[in-house]
Amino acid sequence: MNNDNALIDSHVHFFTQEDLTAPGAELPYALPNAHPLVDYLATLASSGLKPVLLNNVHLSILPDSANVFSSFAELARLQVAHPGKYDHVRLVGTIKADPDYADERRLGHPQVVGVRIVLHDAPPQRVAPDAYSTSPWMALYERLAAHQHVHVYAQSAETNVRVLRQIPRQVRVVLDHLGTCQVEKGADDVAFLELLEAAQARGNVWFKGPGYRTCSDVCQVLPFVTRIVDALGADKLLLQASDAPHVGADPHGNAYNDLFDPVGAFDFVRRLANAASECCSATADELLHGAAPIVFPNIDFPNQ
Repeated sequence: MNNDNALIDSHVHFFTQEDLTAPGAELPYALPNAHPLVDYLATLASSGLKPVLLNNVHLSILPDSANVFSSFAELARLQVAHPGKYDHVRLVGTIKADPDYADERRLGHPQVVGVRIVLHDAPPQRVAPDAYSTSPWMALYERLAAHQHVHVYAQSAETNVRVLRQIPRQVRVVLDHLGTCQVEKGADDVAFLELLEAAQARGNVWFKGPGYRTCSDVCQVLPFVTRIVDALGADKLLLQASDAPHVGADPHGNAYNDLFDPVGAFDFVRRLANAASECCSATADELLHGAAPIVFPNIDFPNQ
């Protein structure tokens, strides 16, 4: 974890062309190209990057997380077929947060680290007071193991607050994209500050990168990072993520896959971490992946 060429990807999506036959007609973004694990690893290797941990996160357009479980099998096949080449890679997965889908069998898989709630641009008023606190949801939270977490994606900080307050306090929570994708509201936005306050009160909430969905300009996203560190500490921030294959577009209509590839995304988070480290006592590496052993406590990280 101390090697600059060794990294984690706390948020990436792997899926095949076959997986993409499943989405329905209503999609929040254009249908992406297939993004298999083997191609992603080859892309990183060509730039000298050596991932030690990958988190295959539920892709919102897919009806289930079959692709996550398929990626576990794919890595196992690669490790058998190419002795030594992929031995350094640890692969975990975050599956769809649905009380019926996330059953004991799926959550019991040793590589499943959590479940993901996906709300995209849902406004706060769309989150009913009991949307995530009904009996089926409470039963889902009870099924989570101590090392597993609920991963929440909402573009609005206020929406994130409403969801967070419905999740039982003992459940570990990871918030996507630094808790907000609304850079125009600023890091002093009341809802963002309320989100930080709620996270601080719980003590078991982490904010995850990469941060380019908050804003693709490092200077503009930096205040959000420093707010998180000031309020919660560097151990509650996990910047290192690619969110490959970079689906969707920014508020100006620029496609993220025109702005980033996996290598470019890791360069972005490195520049962001370097800038943030100048504003706090934490090092860039601590901001990038220092929290990884806490967020993923069941992972045996290989020695570098």
